[in-house]
Amino acid sequence: MLELLKFEFRRLRKSIFFRIVGIYCIAWPILVILLLRILLGVVTREAGVSFAELGMGSSETQYITWLLTVGFINDLPKFLALFICLHVGRDFTDGIVRNKIIAGHSRTSIFFSYLVAQIAATVALCVVYIGSALLGLLVTGIGVDLNGGEMITRLGTAIIVLLVLTVSFTVLSLIFRRRAMPIILSIITVVVMSTLTAFVGMYNLPAKTIKDYVAVRDDAYDELVKHDEYSKDDIKLLKKQYTTDSYAQFGWKFCHPVYVITNLGFNGDYGADVTQLINGNAEYQDEIDFTGNFINKYWGGGYTTDGSRLTEKDLKKIDSMRISYSTMNLMYIGRSLLYILVIVGSGYIIFRKKNLF
Repeated sequence: MLELLKFEFRRLRKSIFFRIVGIYCIAWPILVILLLRILLGVVTREAGVSFAELGMGSSETQYITWLLTVGFINDLPKFLALFICLHVGRDFTDGIVRNKIIAGHSRTSIFFSYLVAQIAATVALCVVYIGSALLGLLVTGIGVDLNGGEMITRLGTAIIVLLVLTVSFTVLSLIFRRRAMPIILSIITVVVMSTLTAFVGMYNLPAKTIKDYVAVRDDAYDELVKHDEYSKDDIKLLKKQYTTDSYAQFGWKFCHPVYVITNLGFNGDYGADVTQLINGNAEYQDEIDFTGNFINKYWGGGYTTDGSRLTEKDLKKIDSMRISYSTMNLMYIGRSLLYILVIVGSGYIIFRKKNLF
């Protein structure tokens, strides 16, 4: 297998397509950072201050660092779909796989040499992308803040999530003899995922959090009745109006199961999409806080809108109302590794029985 790996890595170094993707991973982050720097310069100039006087806080710098370094999670899938399918699929049409068998290499060695090589290539591209983004942030003066190294674990999680696609594309290329089918399936996968990931992350509210909140809310209702602020009939009407389902967004019952069993919620959970910068809070958070699902600070004036008069401070006492990113990392890594094992295992079974001649 060592000889096969050397052969595959040598081919990767000589691949023009791989070099093109590598150049993209260097140029694109720097281009985006330059555009951001120009935009910030225009904004500060119109405000009558210099960029140095803008005074971005640590949290803002961390968020910009994160947003620009993790960009590979959205940029690379389309390139990987094409590159892997063309690179691996070519070996069937050119007879390279057949020659490997004739040379005495086992199917197991052939299968896993492709997987290892493509996984290594993906990791290398991600590292180059991240390094280029960090260099661009330093050179333009925007600055780099990795939150004491904690951000590296999030970036590692993003790489592992991306490897699920790498493994999927590689296995598809190995179980189909013609290149057209894996390319079509891979592109469809990327398009569907890029579409679904835009809104699946909106439905990340855990069922346990809703259950825990309803229990706390009911206790608050009981206290209000004791103080004669509500009658028992009032509470019955409120509970009828604010059922468990009313706290979940429209479509939660359909989309939350998809969120739970897939990695489609990564962008929403980790703020890894540029739209998060426009629509969300441009701060690097230590945890995901679900209190906003129950409190509308504008309509409710800082209270829950179901009449329970619970405040954000009250909700923060509910343990399930928050999830740390260290926990999220473990969840995504564990789910991704499980997917990889299933995809590799099923692909290996098919490849062993496949006619390679």
